[in-house]
Amino acid sequence: MIFFNNCKISDNFNLLHKNYLPAWSSLIGMIAIAWLTASNINRLNQWADKNSDNKVLLLNLKENISRLNSLEWEAINKKTIDTNLEEELAENQESLDKILTELNYFETHKQDQIDHKNFEHKILHPIFEQYDTYKAEVDGVLQSIAAGQNNIDVDSFELDEIYDELFDEITEVENIYRNRQQQARNKADLGINLSLLGAALALGNLSWWFNRQLRLKNRDLQRAMDELEQAQNQLIHQEKMAALGQLVAGVAHEINTPLGAIKASASNINKAVAESLEQLPQLNQHLNPSEQKLFFTLISEAVQNQFPGISNEKRALKRKLTKQLKEYKIKNPRKIADLLIDIGIYEEVSPFLPLLQHPQVDWNLKLIYNLTRLVSNNRTTIASVERASKIVFALKNYARQDLIGERELANVTDGIETVLDIYHNQIKHNIKVIREYQSIPQIWCYPDELIQVWTNLIHNAIQAMEHQGTLTLATEQDNNLIKVQITDSGCGIPLELQGKVFEPFFTTKSAGEGSGLGLHISQKILIKHEGGLEFTSQPGQTTATVWLPINLSSR
Repeated sequence: MIFFNNCKISDNFNLLHKNYLPAWSSLIGMIAIAWLTASNINRLNQWADKNSDNKVLLLNLKENISRLNSLEWEAINKKTIDTNLEEELAENQESLDKILTELNYFETHKQDQIDHKNFEHKILHPIFEQYDTYKAEVDGVLQSIAAGQNNIDVDSFELDEIYDELFDEITEVENIYRNRQQQARNKADLGINLSLLGAALALGNLSWWFNRQLRLKNRDLQRAMDELEQAQNQLIHQEKMAALGQLVAGVAHEINTPLGAIKASASNINKAVAESLEQLPQLNQHLNPSEQKLFFTLISEAVQNQFPGISNEKRALKRKLTKQLKEYKIKNPRKIADLLIDIGIYEEVSPFLPLLQHPQVDWNLKLIYNLTRLVSNNRTTIASVERASKIVFALKNYARQDLIGERELANVTDGIETVLDIYHNQIKHNIKVIREYQSIPQIWCYPDELIQVWTNLIHNAIQAMEHQGTLTLATEQDNNLIKVQITDSGCGIPLELQGKVFEPFFTTKSAGEGSGLGLHISQKILIKHEGGLEFTSQPGQTTATVWLPINLSSR
């Protein structure tokens, strides 16, 4: 038979869970805003890059026109075109034609996707027209020289004027692209600054929320400790004061454990926030838009996964992930597998290969780890608060037994039936209840405290039978005592544990599911009634026997 105390989850957890949702929504909203901002900044940078490319083309165009102009004037001044000069002219003309072809493509295709319609045509078309004019003039002269006409009248002033106008036109357009590039960079910088400000505000809000919850729970825990201290002052007998002193020491340890977890989680959250704020501005530099989308998809999947609680499971998942990473030829597969396990990715990693094969994979995973551990540490805080709430609830029940009250004349059987009514829903389907009540007299007692005893014993019996079996309740008078026996058909109490069942905080239930105060509280209540409690147990049958005096002393 395995024992558990009568400890319910506090209603405060429901309120905490409701408050948790806005914090979770804030994190998702922050990630979405960051993704949208990054996309817009990327578009601005693309626009700046395209303007920069066009500006470079115009610089190359000026250089080629200048070089070609020098060769053409050399031919005009010589009034002859030799083989070397002809080859140089052809080579430079070919280079110039390539640049003009690329500019023409840029004019008719690329920029229409970003800029206003026909804007590129308006600023580039005059260059083509001016170049055609210049080319027509120069080609006419060169063709005459090639035909052997030596008496050519060249209007150098007019030719230079056309060339200068062409050169000025190119320079003007080049300045336009330079200005547009700078404008795009300025807008991108502004977007980065605004996104950083928004991220700082969102993360600050999350940090404030977590710290506020921590302060509230610390206040509740401090109040519980104050109540416990008051209960200690109300003890009448020295032996009970010694017992409560031992209990306080155990309670301090039990409360410090979740408090330590909360404190560590808060510290981890603050560290993650600080590192994330430092890394987020570099996200756009490290990842392109498609990689950024994968980045946030990985985060969304990670925060939805449950961390494996058993180390054996974690090792198995790590081996599996390491094998996958080796198959995909990922560098440092064991290190990457460790990071993925910490982040919350345990299964197939193929959808995220672009991030894992990225040159900045360590930086990417570090930032993802910082963002996901905000959620994991929040979960730890919630679980720790729940654990502390259970302890507080059990302590309140314990403290209640020591409050000064008045004894009442009551029937023990009525108290047992009250508890059976409370547990009716858990009993009615698979548990057979056998009542072996004999006629017993009423006794002077503290009925509410005895109900707590019956609650603990019946609750333990139901748990031991795993909600199916036979529960037998018997009452009888034995001389000047009332004897109550509660027998279940559960698995029994192991022999090596039978001597520990009354120790405070001893429980065989999984961590976080029981405070271990139930039987300890029951024993103290029966001592107060000058009665007793003992167990006999073997596999398939455990009996708890309670003795209560019919005539309680007046002390």
